[in-house]
Amino acid sequence: MSSTSAHELVAVVLRDSSGRILVINTGDMPAFVLPFGAIDSEVDPALAAIAIAHEAIGMQLEKKHLRRLGTYTGGPKTQMHVYLAQETVTNPQPNEEIPELAWVDPAAPDVDVAPLLKDSVFPAVEKLDPPSA
Repeated sequence: MSSTSAHELVAVVLRDSSGRILVINTGDMPAFVLPFGAIDSEVDPALAAIAIAHEAIGMQLEKKHLRRLGTYTGGPKTQMHVYLAQETVTNPQPNEEIPELAWVDPAAPDVDVAPLLKDSVFPAVEKLDPPSA
């Protein structure tokens, strides 16, 4: 029997003091992505974003420092809740499941990023919180 329920994911946008966004390559995907995790419908997506930031790079976030960026369709039956951390990352310590990370300028990523990031998430970050001149 096949399932008709949607997969829910949560991702967190983490930035450095220059406004670059942290992306990761888990080794099993063709492109860099945001730190993310799967959740079920009973989990608060904001709390999941906090846990993801901690598990991925050891960052301690508080819910009051998260801003909901939006919910995006990432493929058939997949929804991704994306949160923007309003604290800068200074010294990421990736866990052993993340073999590679990169800091990218959302306006001109210099690594291959997932289409959802390039087409939807990065423009939303820049619209919501434009870089200072």
